[in-house]
Formats: sequence, structure tokens, C-alpha cells
Amino acid sequence: MMDRLPGEMNQRIRREARDAGIGRHTAPTIAAIERRRMQLWVVTVFVVIALAGASALAAFAGPEARYLGGPWVLRGAVALLGVGFVAYAVEKELHLHRLLRLLTDERVLNAAYSKRLDMNRALSAAGKALNSALELDEVLDAILANALALLSARSGSVMLLDTDDHLRVVAVRGGNLHRDARVRVGESVAGRVAETRAPLLVNGDAAALGLRDGDERDAPISSAMSVPLVNRGQLIGVLNVNAADPVVFDDYDLQTFSLFAEPVAAAIAKAGLYEAERAHVAQLVESDRMKSQFVASVSHELRTPLTSIRGAVAAARIVEDPAPRAELLDVIERQALRLQGMVEEILASARMEREQSEAVETPLLRKVDIAALVRLAALDAQLAGRPVTVDAPGTCEVRADPEGLRRVVGNLIENAHKYGSSPVTVTVAPDAEGHVVLSVIDRGPGIPVEERERIFERFYRTDPNGVQPGLGLGLSIVRGVVEQSGGHVWVEDAPGGGAAFRVALHAPADDWREAVDVH
Repeated sequence: MMDRLPGEMNQRIRREARDAGIGRHTAPTIAAIERRRMQLWVVTVFVVIALAGASALAAFAGPEARYLGGPWVLRGAVALLGVGFVAYAVEKELHLHRLLRLLTDERVLNAAYSKRLDMNRALSAAGKALNSALELDEVLDAILANALALLSARSGSVMLLDTDDHLRVVAVRGGNLHRDARVRVGESVAGRVAETRAPLLVNGDAAALGLRDGDERDAPISSAMSVPLVNRGQLIGVLNVNAADPVVFDDYDLQTFSLFAEPVAAAIAKAGLYEAERAHVAQLVESDRMKSQFVASVSHELRTPLTSIRGAVAAARIVEDPAPRAELLDVIERQALRLQGMVEEILASARMEREQSEAVETPLLRKVDIAALVRLAALDAQLAGRPVTVDAPGTCEVRADPEGLRRVVGNLIENAHKYGSSPVTVTVAPDAEGHVVLSVIDRGPGIPVEERERIFERFYRTDPNGVQPGLGLGLSIVRGVVEQSGGHVWVEDAPGGGAAFRVALHAPADDWREAVDVH
């Protein structure tokens, strides 16, 4: 009956009402049907009583009854009249019964259409709300608010696919579930839906279905629905609602909820793209700012040695005494080496950025004697007037890029002297996890906790006023080389004060045959 069209239903109601003898001028009602039925049977009873009386009187009819066929003929006529009227009453009763059933069906049908209309309006409003929101948190909040209102639900949650085998709760309203809770795919109601990509309706305890409640951990499910969120054929998550007593979800609710899930998945995907684009724009803005800062820093840092070189060259042209002339040549050489170091640093940073962004093949890793590298770097520092104490075994091999590791050791020692204070100590020792740990320790003020990650960023400087020379690339190069070698670098407080930069690298496996002589 539910699938009948309203027009067809109305025609049948009018026809049955006409046959039943009611509703010629007004629409039939259940009250009118009951009145008509009462009238019909009251009249029928009176007619039957009257005919029964007439039949009894026929038995006492006089001689004149002979002209009418006798008493038996009169009784037969009365009986026929009674049977005819009863048949008429029964026919009208059948019409009234069918009319009553049609009116009842019409009410059910109208209620269903009204509910469907309300659902469509709610879906339309929800779609507008979802389309108007761009922030992911706003979208998720709108999803749950509209889902609970649409289905008169008590609680709900949105779970997004966190990994291939886990869902993570990203939004929740009501219930006992918490944000960031994780559910394994295939387990619980939500996990089953994620696994099958099919909507699921649960009325009763989920444990009876072999499922654990994924939304109400501390209470059994009375009535709940879970639908997959699919965008362009890709599963992105699951949407869940639990009913508020005494509401019990049915198949039509599940169908409506599934329709609601389609714009929900699209809205979540759109919000994710918006956030990714916004993050990309922020990254571009930050990159532009850092590059502007880099250009300004490079201009400043290059100007100083160039000015010194030009001044020394001009002075050397007019100085004839060999001793002052030799000092001027030393100035030129030192500043030229300084310029060379800056250029190499810029080139190294640019090369690493290209390797990360364009998936360029990383340098070949080899066996490197890091202890020998440390001793050579310490000797260079001491010759430059920067004392370094070394504590390292005679030989200690690691798996790394030789040239890159040379720069790592040099940059860390230079950084310790530039921003820390003497004495600078460099140690090399294996740890319990099979790594070789390089430590460069100074006795300076140390690194604040809030800056210990940022100092490894490109162009970041702990000296914002630019008192200390440098481009802010040294530590970023250190991290890049170390990570390319499969190691990691960090900074912590040194025992007794100062900063301790530590680099952990893998020792080469026994089957490695390549070796590099660093001497």
C-alpha cells in the first residue's frame, strides 16, 4: 500500500465513498464512516423487526389473503424483502470496511510522504550547511549537528581512515567516545562498515552480532547506524549515530542516512583539500619570507669579506714593505676562504633541497672512519685558533656519505665555537642500540627548549640581530646529511652546562665491502 500514488488512492477513496453512500459533498472521514455504519445497522435492525412482525401477522390473515396467494406467499415476500435488505446492508458494510482501510492506508502514506519531505528538507539544509563550511572542524561539527537532528539521534561520531587498518575519531557529539580514539578496521560496528563499505543497522546489543560497540564503549547499543564515507571511490571514513530512546532506527532511516553520507564525504574531502591548499600557501609565504631573509643575509655576509678584500688589495698596491704586504695577503686569503665556505654552504643547501623536492638519487653511502674525520676537523680548528678536545677510538666506522659527513663534523665544531664557548669537546662512542654517536659539546649558554627543533631549519638563526656571521644553513645541512645517511641528530643540555649536539649513525654491516680512506 505504501507504494501507491496519492492520486490513485484518492480516486479509490471517492469511489468507495460513493458506493457506501457517503462523502458526496465532503471528503469522507473515519467518523463519518462510523456514523454511516451505525445508521445502516440501526435501520437494518428495524427493518428486520418490521418484516418479522409482518410475517407473523400474515399467519392471522383473513379470507381476503387468498386473493394475495395465501399466508405462505405473504411470508415468502416478506422473507425476500428481509434477505434483500440484509444483502444491501452487507454490501454497504463491505464498502465501508474497504473505505476505512483505504483511509487508514492514506494516513500511513501521508505520514510517510511527510516524513520523506522532512528528510529531504533536512538533507537540503545539511547540504547547504556543509557546502558553506570550509574549515575541517566546522565541517565535522556541521555533519554531526545535522545528522543528530535529521535522525533524532542521541550521539554520533565521525571516524576517518588513519592508516590502512585503523580508523581515528576526529569528531564526536554525546556518548562516551573521545577524540583521537582508534578503532581497528574489521572490529566493532564502524570497523565492520569500513571493511565491507556497506551501511549497517544494529537494533539490539552489537555483541549478539559478533561486534563490539565502536561508539558507546560503556553501554550496549539499543539502535545504531553506521555508513561508509566514500569519495570518488575512495574510502575516507565512517559516520556513526546512536538512537535516543525510545527511537528505533529502521531501513528507511538507514537509506536516508546513506544518502546523507554522500555530501558528507564530499564536504570532508573538500575541506581537506582546502586545508592542504591553505597549508601550501602558508608554506609558500614562509618560504618566500625565508628566501627574502636569506637574500638579505647573504648580501650582508658577502659584503663584509668583499669589503675587506677590496681594502686589502688597495692597500697592497701602495705598500712596498714586504711585512705589511704579507699581512694584507693573509687578510685576502682568509676572507677569500670565508667566501668560499659561504658559497659551498649555499651550494650544499641547494643540492639537498633539490634532492628532497625532486627525488634526486642520494649520495652513495660508504664506510667512513668517523674518528679519523673528527681528528682532522679538530686539527683544522686548532690551526685556526679554535681549540678542540677529542675523545675518540683509533678507528670507528659508520655508514655515511664521506663528503657530507666531513661537512657535518666541521659545521658542528664551527657552530660550537661561534655560539658556545671554549672548551669544545668532541667524542665518538658506540651506544647500546648499535649506533655510533658523535657528540660536540660546548660550555656556552645552551639552546632553549623551544628552539631545539627550529635551529635545524633552513635560514633560522638564534642571533636575530646578525651579530654573529653566518647564513643560517649550517645546522640544516647537518640534519639533511645525517638523515640521508639513515641517522638522526638532536641537541640537549650538556652535563655541567652548555649545549651537546649528538649525531647517531649506523655502523656498517659485516657484508659491506666498500671503504673510503679519509686521510
